[in-house]
Amino acid sequence: MQSSELHCLMESTRGQLPQSLKKLHIENCKKLQCLLDDNEDTSTSHHLQDLYIRYCPSLTCLPSIHQLPATLTSLTISNCSKLTTLSSTGHLPVALKLLRITDCSELTALLPKGQLPETLETLYIHRCPKLEFIVEKFHNNKALSNIDIWYCDNLKSFPEGLETLSGLGGIRMIRCRGFASFPKGRFPDSNLTVNVLGCEKLEALPSGIHNLSFLGIHNCPNIRLSEEGLPTKLGSLSIRDCKQYKALMELGLHNLTSLTSLGISGQLDGESLQEEDMRITLPRTLTQLSIDDFPNLKYLSFKDFKHLPSLKKLWIWNCPELTSLPSLPPSLMQLDIQGCLLLKEACKRDKGKEWSKIANIPRVEIDDKFIYEPEETSEN
Repeated sequence: MQSSELHCLMESTRGQLPQSLKKLHIENCKKLQCLLDDNEDTSTSHHLQDLYIRYCPSLTCLPSIHQLPATLTSLTISNCSKLTTLSSTGHLPVALKLLRITDCSELTALLPKGQLPETLETLYIHRCPKLEFIVEKFHNNKALSNIDIWYCDNLKSFPEGLETLSGLGGIRMIRCRGFASFPKGRFPDSNLTVNVLGCEKLEALPSGIHNLSFLGIHNCPNIRLSEEGLPTKLGSLSIRDCKQYKALMELGLHNLTSLTSLGISGQLDGESLQEEDMRITLPRTLTQLSIDDFPNLKYLSFKDFKHLPSLKKLWIWNCPELTSLPSLPPSLMQLDIQGCLLLKEACKRDKGKEWSKIANIPRVEIDDKFIYEPEETSEN
């Protein structure tokens, strides 16, 4: 449905939506201020499941829970610049599974009072720069599996009760520059994926983390890693900040006895790792290792690197001063080198000083070229 003159939804439907309607998309209704008047409702539409509202810059309110059909499972609101909250009464449809809010520049509170529906599985909030408040507390939200929040600079913390979300599978906090803390307590005891990027004021992860399948910390210069904040059962770790890598060195990466994948990137905080920073023992459980963006690094000096019994894949990217490789474990099946000019020269087939170290690896790519392909020859 599109209309530049429509002020209220029911103006175009004669006061009632079709009973068989399952999906309703409202888009580019520039004068639409409300979906329903106080004496109108959509509850006669017994099959409506998907409500999508986009580019309605005058929309200021949503209907109350009693006016929306109980069958609604998906609600998407995008580019509604005057919307400040979803519900002043604190309620959303009881069967809602997906809630997606994007590009609502005046949104300050999702639900200033009340609770999220117990059925909610996915919560997306993207590019709502004035958002300060999601909900006071997670309550009986065991179905909630994904929380995805991007570019919400005014959001400072999460709701209480995070540890009760027993079905939670993933949290992504991307470039929420004012986000300073998770609530007191801990993450839920689920096989959780946590990715925080560009949260410049975040100082700590919850203590007492037991199970994480993946932890990514990128460009969070004030976060402090502690021994209590990293579970020994962590499966995959990605760090893009030299300060955090050095903190991990002090804690001892080898203590992460379930770690299979490790990614280390640097230079965002103006520092760069040196050779002495690499003289650590890596977990013997590693199967994948990625090293990226260290412009001054000349050597990889990991301890006992050649004795990593499970390492299968190694990526080395954007290390222009790197001149050599350590002795590599015989288990290595794939080596990928990108943007490492000196190392590329040293790994030339049958000629480079590092060739003997990589000659028996089944798959080696350097700058997107498989090295066992015939070399190009110049035409005379």
